[in-house]
Amino acid sequence: MQNDYICLRYVEYGEGGQVSSCGDAYSFGTVILELFTGMAPTHDMLRDGLTLHKHAENAFTGMLMQIVDPVLLSIEEANLTSLQDGSNTMEHGSNAILSVMKVALSCSNHAPTERMCMRDAAAAIRRITDSYVKNKTN
Repeated sequence: MQNDYICLRYVEYGEGGQVSSCGDAYSFGTVILELFTGMAPTHDMLRDGLTLHKHAENAFTGMLMQIVDPVLLSIEEANLTSLQDGSNTMEHGSNAILSVMKVALSCSNHAPTERMCMRDAAAAIRRITDSYVKNKTN
């Protein structure tokens, strides 16, 4: 865990970057990617220039749900099945996961100027959460 945190901070601050909300956005995005994929930035699979961000980005075009942590998917599926029957509900859950992953990818971009700012990231996560909760209760 300690090495993962050092690795996470290194990209922004280890290269001489100044402490900023851009660095916070990078860390936030990377933590979300870790949570949703079940992989740390130091995972054995991530080598030869392949980063967690790049791994998720490569999968985003149609294969993203295949890299989402199976435990997360099984919990989501169980929650949705117990609430409602039907593919619409499951599709909405998948859309929420994809939307959060999109925010995470935007936040964890290597170039600070290409990252979503923390205020926009927080607002996007709030909208995704509100939409998800609204769908679950309807």
